Amino acid sequence: LGIIGSFDENDYDERGLFGIALHPDFTNTQKPGYGKIYTYTSEHVSGIADFTTNQPPTIINNQSVIAEWEINTRNPNTILTSSRREIMRIDQPQFNHNGGMLAFGKDGYLYISLGDGGNANDSGDGHGISGNGQDVNTVHGSILRIDPLDPALTPNSNDLISDNGEYRVPLDNPFVGTDGIDEIFAYGFRNPFIFSFDSVTGRLIVGDVGQNNIEEVDIVTKRGNYGWNLKEGKFRFNSNDGTVTNDLSDLPKNLIDPVAQYDHDDGISIIGGFIYRGTAIPELFGKYVFGDFSRGFLNPSGRLFYADLW
Repeated sequence: LGIIGSFDENDYDERGLFGIALHPDFTNTQKPGYGKIYTYTSEHVSGIADFTTNQPPTIINNQSVIAEWEINTRNPNTILTSSRREIMRIDQPQFNHNGGMLAFGKDGYLYISLGDGGNANDSGDGHGISGNGQDVNTVHGSILRIDPLDPALTPNSNDLISDNGEYRVPLDNPFVGTDGIDEIFAYGFRNPFIFSFDSVTGRLIVGDVGQNNIEEVDIVTKRGNYGWNLKEGKFRFNSNDGTVTNDLSDLPKNLIDPVAQYDHDDGISIIGGFIYRGTAIPELFGKYVFGDFSRGFLNPSGRLFYADLW
């Protein structure tokens, strides 16, 4: 769609196709996950959302949709478009911060990252008084964790059936049985654009795009609160003007700092990456290799970095 109005390669947007994930049992014909693929897309407002914000937006800009598809067993290189099953639909207040992704963890569950709803400073229409990042009663600014299969295919599971009946919620998700949305695994993110699981340790690593000053990398644990919009990186964030300071007094004690950060002299939007476990470049083994979008919007100036996260 674009926001400039040129509707061509010079336009700018943060909506589209963001994630594709194959079920871990994609090749196992004896399992209910056989041949199943999951997508994460921005779509026109065309249905009742399963999730919105605590302060519903005056105008819903778009909806994030998680859907399941099946391969055509007669031609496994194609998808049966008629097989589409909608799993989850989420209202989005603004066009931006819709970036995120899908990936299955070693536990077999599907993880979904969601931005804070857009705009700036986690404020404005659809962000409530204190923003979405610190609100565990909205899915925005969170990483979700679900079993996306149709519950009818997993009758022996102890996990909870979702309110819309389309998936299951892991029984050990941190907010099951307490205040907060059951699907949330961790929260306090601004725009967790790309995450990955270390193939050896299974650790969940997130690149969270900052506002005006700091880009960060987080190692994510269950029920973790990663600070937005009270903090940007390791600094206190002022949502009134988008500035940061070193004054951390009176902030909640449960905020988890990033394991790596850099300021906007080096890049303006962390894209994220992976822990390198290959053999071709021994010097990078065990390092987190990741990208940044650019050092400015006017001219392309993307960069690759690496970091030792532990």
